[in-house]
Amino acid sequence: MASKLASGDLIADRYASALYDLAADSKSVDPVLADLTLLQTMLNDHKDLHLVIKSPLIASTDKLDILEKLLLNIKANKLTLTFLKVLEQNKRFSNLYSIISQFININAYNRGDVLADITSAEELNDEQRKNIKEQLKNTLGKKLSLKFIVDKKIIGGLVVKVGSKMIDTSLANKINKLKIAMKGA
Repeated sequence: MASKLASGDLIADRYASALYDLAADSKSVDPVLADLTLLQTMLNDHKDLHLVIKSPLIASTDKLDILEKLLLNIKANKLTLTFLKVLEQNKRFSNLYSIISQFININAYNRGDVLADITSAEELNDEQRKNIKEQLKNTLGKKLSLKFIVDKKIIGGLVVKVGSKMIDTSLANKINKLKIAMKGA
């Protein structure tokens, strides 16, 4: 299982790096980034779409048709559409979400940004978001790109991921630690 995950990450990294290089050469990083960010949002917001793209039972050509129609409605960059055709030809749609995430990471790294995922059990208000951003900026001292995620499974608290580091102050994590401690007693 670990080797498959590593292989999938390697595939996503190669495709994302190639797309980033092409976008940089054609001076279209920002439009491609906008297209991919919108596509990522669509995949997050519409679980059925995410399942269709990941499904091995649905033909790659059908997946391409769906994505092309969505992207043509927003007048997506030609490079984004061409890239999706390459994914279709190479049967790599199952890696699309990882490729998008990796492209966003590469872009942030090249711009000197630090990406942080903030997961909460409920939607945070503007004041809470501002406080979190200020605290992270004081701690990290860099430009931040924050992505706020709502996941009811954490019950309460926050999970903050910055690169490979994670701070988990969620109630679910505390309950799990308590369960482990009680089993050992």
